[in-house]
Amino acid sequence: MTMRATRDEYYLDGKKQAKKLFDELHPRRNHGVDLTTDTKTVSQRIDPLPGDTLMQAALADLWLQLDQKEGMDRRKLAPPPSPFRKIVGRGNAKWATKDEIKDWDAAWQLRDAASAIRQRMMRSGASKVATASAILHRKLMWLVENGDVLGWIEDVDVEAFQRAEIEHLDIQAWTVQQALHRPWKDPQEQRLWANRYRAGNRLLEAEVEKLALTALARPRADETKLPPL
Repeated sequence: MTMRATRDEYYLDGKKQAKKLFDELHPRRNHGVDLTTDTKTVSQRIDPLPGDTLMQAALADLWLQLDQKEGMDRRKLAPPPSPFRKIVGRGNAKWATKDEIKDWDAAWQLRDAASAIRQRMMRSGASKVATASAILHRKLMWLVENGDVLGWIEDVDVEAFQRAEIEHLDIQAWTVQQALHRPWKDPQEQRLWANRYRAGNRLLEAEVEKLALTALARPRADETKLPPL
């Protein structure tokens, strides 16, 4: 696809696709979509269309309010995989249904939220105690499907993410202990986190004990003073 200099130029491509789509849907009456129609109106006209309506990338980007680079970057990266593909009888263009595009956008919003959350996570101190404490006691972000925990958003299984129904996914902020008290989709994943929780507690206890012993061994200030002459 040719890169357009501005968002407006790119959205003109989307309007051309929109006009062609509505010409096909309403060939015998004025459907009110042409190249002078503003972007917001075109997007609103797409909203009530059936879920199986096929759209090309530029029109989808207009509907989702993405610029050309955002749309292209999304379609190159996975997960979530791009729903656009070639369809027999429709030339070399790639198409996706409106429902597929909507679910794909929801998955990207979830991914973007997780990415922003990751930037704020695990910024504890450098000591082992602080790190263990952060893992055990800070609220982490957990991916949840229909109330069942899939895993920590940082290392959730990609295949589990792809199998999930996007509209049923959610992100919850819980400590490890809180997450372990919730139902899990995969008992093995829950067992893994239970083991991590126990190991983290042992590490924290060992570090705290080490600090306590170090403090006891350190001479007190009043004991090291020289006696008066």
